[in-house]
Amino acid sequence: MPATGAEKLLERLAHGEAPPVVALLGDDPYWRELCRKKLVEALVPEAERSWALTRVSAGEEDAGKIVSRAAMRPMLAPRQILFVGDVESWETGTDKEMEDSLAALKKYFDDPAPFTWLVLEAPKLDQRTRLARLVAERAWVVDLDTGGADPARLAGRMAAELGIKMDAEATAALVEATAGKAARMAIELEKLACHAGESRRVLAADVRELVVAESETEVWELAGMLAAGERRKAVETVDNLLRKGETAPKLIGALAWMYRKLVAAAELPQGVSSWQAAKRLGMRPEAAGTAAEHAHRLSRAQLADALVALAEADDRLKSAVKDERGVMMFLMARLSRPEARPRRQ
Repeated sequence: MPATGAEKLLERLAHGEAPPVVALLGDDPYWRELCRKKLVEALVPEAERSWALTRVSAGEEDAGKIVSRAAMRPMLAPRQILFVGDVESWETGTDKEMEDSLAALKKYFDDPAPFTWLVLEAPKLDQRTRLARLVAERAWVVDLDTGGADPARLAGRMAAELGIKMDAEATAALVEATAGKAARMAIELEKLACHAGESRRVLAADVRELVVAESETEVWELAGMLAAGERRKAVETVDNLLRKGETAPKLIGALAWMYRKLVAAAELPQGVSSWQAAKRLGMRPEAAGTAAEHAHRLSRAQLADALVALAEADDRLKSAVKDERGVMMFLMARLSRPEARPRRQ
């Protein structure tokens, strides 16, 4: 079945529906922990949880042993939830090992135990593999990275849970600074709640003062380096981001978003104020001013070529290419080449 956001799973649980097999795929820790929590709360009474909750790793146990455990009635509880991490491990191994894993999973999916809820977890599965196709066909797949909620609505709900109030401007500033990532919003809202004190109100100025959009700042700095053809600095910045844990796909996504904003900013008149640019571009004034400044240093042909280069780099990462750093270094060379830097006419 098609992947859905986390909120769809939560809606089903709230209505008393519990899929026998759930796959939680993605990196967002907020949605992962929330889904785990809601599954437990909806399916297992508190008094039974010490006996009815089990966590295992697919990297340590093969699929056959795990589904055998799922098919075995728990000793001291009438039902159980079996959380299986590292499911991507079943995508590797010998041909026989992978065949055995698929056969065991398919057999269990055909007749899941009525007293067990099987929860499979992985950062992602390779959609070209038979394992990914089997999981997509037979499990309720939750895409944790999309969540399913509108980021602004989610931020409002998180704020309400913390007992603080935010107006639309403050909410928009938070969503932009955190790129709408649920886990990051949750962390920053806790910080803002402490800052709010007895007033329990958070203003846009509070968000701009306390929430530093670190990745956004670095990406815009990278934009300036690329516009100026400073290849060495651009390479060093990308290397630093990769060492800090950023992935090439996420960096390319951030750069693609940035260049799309540059394309829009290129249509703004020279000398436009940051506030005017912010209104037209849907960005904070500081970022909008930076976008307008960089955009007028590039030609339309450069901007179009950059979007093509980013799309091609994204395609390489989605293919069999495993050298993420190599893809990023080639991309930096293309985006910063000297012949691509004449001033926009």
